Amino acid sequence: MKTASLSILLVSAVLLLAGCKAPEAASNNKATPPPSAPNTTSNANPSAETANANRNSNPGKEADASATVTPVGPPQLLGTYESREVRDQGVVTLMSQLKTLWMFSADGTYSRVSQVKGQPYHADSGTFRIEPPDKLVLTIQVTGPKAKRRIQNPPLSKTHTFSLSPDGEELRFTSAKGSVGIFKRVAKPKTP
Repeated sequence: MKTASLSILLVSAVLLLAGCKAPEAASNNKATPPPSAPNTTSNANPSAETANANRNSNPGKEADASATVTPVGPPQLLGTYESREVRDQGVVTLMSQLKTLWMFSADGTYSRVSQVKGQPYHADSGTFRIEPPDKLVLTIQVTGPKAKRRIQNPPLSKTHTFSLSPDGEELRFTSAKGSVGIFKRVAKPKTP
């Protein structure tokens, strides 16, 4: 029982460190202009080479080829990611009692909800942007679970170090102390 309590405390601390960095770290960042609108048409039409290759392929294998198409370009931070584990100093803690969901949308908005044993204890939402190569900048506009929402005026800005797997299915946050929170995508964004 004591080990379970210690694990929950460790996980909570790592998530809070990843979610709430000291304000002075954010104040050292230079203001950057908002990113331009994403190019949503880049993957809409296959290239001429792909179209010609498909015409010359065996029609019976066409369905197999479409099932194994790999994404073109860098992975995108889109969809819903759920906490799975925390790695700290060689110790892997699997997430069972504590669950955090991050939801990232193509319009640049995000929301995060954290629960312990099914009860929400933290939530926030706002906008996000990525500063290459590995910074995720959150502009937190609303904090607190539904019953206790609070508008942040002015909005809070938090910067996190992150990485995304090549297929976009795994999101990792790394704290200043080296702890790594690992999140798996549980839902992809809906396509129009």
